[in-house]
Amino acid sequence: MDENERYHLYRKLRFLITDDFENFRKSMRQMLSSFGAEKIDMAANGNETIAKCTKDHYDVLICDFNLGSGKTGQQVLEALRHHKLLRHTSLFVLVTAETSREIVMGAREYHPDTYIIKPITQAVLQKRMDALMAQRHALYPINHALDQEDLPEAISQAEQLLQTKTRYRNWVMQILGDLYLQRGTPDLARGIYEQVLEGRELAWARMGMGRAALARNALDEAISHFETLIESNPDYIEAYDALADALQRKGNSRRAQEVVEKALEISPLAILRQKQLASIAASNQDMETAADAWRSTVKLSDNSIHDSPENYLGLGRTLSELSDGNTSSEGKQLADEALKALHNVGRRFKDDESAKTRKQLVAARVYAGQGRMNESRKALDSISDQLDPETLSPEETLDYARALYTQQEDGAAQRVLNQLAERCQDDPKIMKAIEELMDEPVSFHKKNQARALNKEGIKAFESGELGQAADSFSQALELVPQHPALNLNLVQVLLKNAEKEGKGSDPSMLRRCERCLDQLSHLPPQHKQYKRYQFLKKKIADLTSGSNT
Repeated sequence: MDENERYHLYRKLRFLITDDFENFRKSMRQMLSSFGAEKIDMAANGNETIAKCTKDHYDVLICDFNLGSGKTGQQVLEALRHHKLLRHTSLFVLVTAETSREIVMGAREYHPDTYIIKPITQAVLQKRMDALMAQRHALYPINHALDQEDLPEAISQAEQLLQTKTRYRNWVMQILGDLYLQRGTPDLARGIYEQVLEGRELAWARMGMGRAALARNALDEAISHFETLIESNPDYIEAYDALADALQRKGNSRRAQEVVEKALEISPLAILRQKQLASIAASNQDMETAADAWRSTVKLSDNSIHDSPENYLGLGRTLSELSDGNTSSEGKQLADEALKALHNVGRRFKDDESAKTRKQLVAARVYAGQGRMNESRKALDSISDQLDPETLSPEETLDYARALYTQQEDGAAQRVLNQLAERCQDDPKIMKAIEELMDEPVSFHKKNQARALNKEGIKAFESGELGQAADSFSQALELVPQHPALNLNLVQVLLKNAEKEGKGSDPSMLRRCERCLDQLSHLPPQHKQYKRYQFLKKKIADLTSGSNT
């Protein structure tokens, strides 16, 4: 574009300037006017910006990072993207005097079109804006198609643009690779990325190779690409997220947690990543890390579009685990922190009935863990009319079952979970949660002890030390008496040991096996150990029948 074309482009576009200082807003308006802009609106804070964008469309948004009280510029961008108020054809320019690494990294994660450091001169602004305008003009056909949610047309426009001598060739190839992945054609995307990498190593192309491998479920290949990228570009934060995803898919959640922790060292202001760390750490029974991640999530929730009851409930649940059975001053402090987080659920989300129900369910667990059984019972009684397993959501039902276990109502908890298993048998995530709770309805301290003993038992079994294996499994079952895998492991060890000693039909051994199997009578058919349970149950029944004849 020549100068005249640029001037006319500025004139027809709509601009929105957001800054809490009026003098800065006026200064920016004067600069933009000198470039040819005529349609210029202004806002003093984040909420005003979002309100204006909800009502009208803006082509260019220039927003300061620090907007005083309320949302930051990063949170404004986050909200606009979340609510789809920012078109692909629009530009978002983040302006800031902040230069701290964590703020810069956090802002970059939401991909503003450019990032300008204050103080801003007219020459600097014009140079940056002119470059953005030229790029916007060149890529407009692609982005316009995306705004229309017309993926085939966007791909067609990108493919056509690649046939020209565009100066934005790399941008177009990056966009096209991403569009191929969105369409579900990872091989075409890989072809784009390979073509780029043959010329030179570019981070986005290496990232694309990993994403294409993930899309084909080639996990080892994907991991290799992401690790290569991180080694050469340690600040390329998206690579850490993708690597953690690949590692989790491979079942390596411990290493996935380490990767997410490393990403948060680089960019700690990412609320969704803090939430992800809390989830992974909890699944790894690393409750201290999970609690810290939930604390960070809650702190970052303030003014964020991602503020939700789950952030406070997650913190409450995790602190409940940490304080369970710990009546020391430290345990009481953790329980008080949990109750404070739960109080905030009621204060911040007054109209969310589900959140209020779950808050009381988690509170019942916190009180029970501190031996305050009357208060625990009161918390449950206060919502008794809402506790119908047929109408509760899966998440509410899981919290209800956990609360019932703390009341020593194991049978009721199992019935609630069996009903949920029937409703959600096609939901692997819910089924996994049901099985984990049903298998180990105890504190994470006891879970960890039982899991360590189970590992010892398996190791002894594999080494042929059957007596030691039986002892380890028995000790573990003292902690989690209804754990399916442990009970079945013990049955198999007892059978093998009896066969080894020529006592395959020993009555005392068979009675011991029957006691193990009796602990599993509650097991639903959907449970992953159910077939194994049925097989061993029949085997013991046959051996018992044989010994009685």
